[in-house]
Amino acid sequence: MNYSDFDSFTGLGNTRLMQARFAQCVGEQTEFGIILIDIDGFIYFNDRYGHTEGDEKLKQIAKLICQNLPDGMDVFRAGGEEFMIIITNLKMAEVILLAMRICKAVNHNFSHLPPLRRFFCMSDLSYVEVNFPLTVSCGVAFYPQHGVDYSTLYRAAEEAALRGGKHLYGGVVGVAMN
Repeated sequence: MNYSDFDSFTGLGNTRLMQARFAQCVGEQTEFGIILIDIDGFIYFNDRYGHTEGDEKLKQIAKLICQNLPDGMDVFRAGGEEFMIIITNLKMAEVILLAMRICKAVNHNFSHLPPLRRFFCMSDLSYVEVNFPLTVSCGVAFYPQHGVDYSTLYRAAEEAALRGGKHLYGGVVGVAMN
């Protein structure tokens, strides 16, 4: 085990290991899925509770993600408040159900926290204030259907979460479209 391949904060694989695993899956020419998990409005959580408490929540969420996966899944900290899972040997529906399970587990575990105030600016410069507890949203994408390189597949998963309603609602699962 090379410790430089792991995030010292969460113990999960880091982006270098994530990209190496991605390349390995592509090299094996197997279809696989990714789940991109993003903590919704995490900046608001840090503003309200402080970075020390935010760091603790990052660790707790990383642990919850791992607890809600079958053994042997590849989980990575993709950076900041994002995590990624690379999933081989499961059908698309199974990957989506897994993302839903993770989303539900994390959202349920933090539902007791007071709601966070989030503000969203609209294209006409009006804004909406939304109050929600700490949640995560997931974007799901599949190789090669939604991308054949790392950045394209990552972007497809990211856009899927946003299209699913992440910005206004949080706690959503979105699936990439062709």
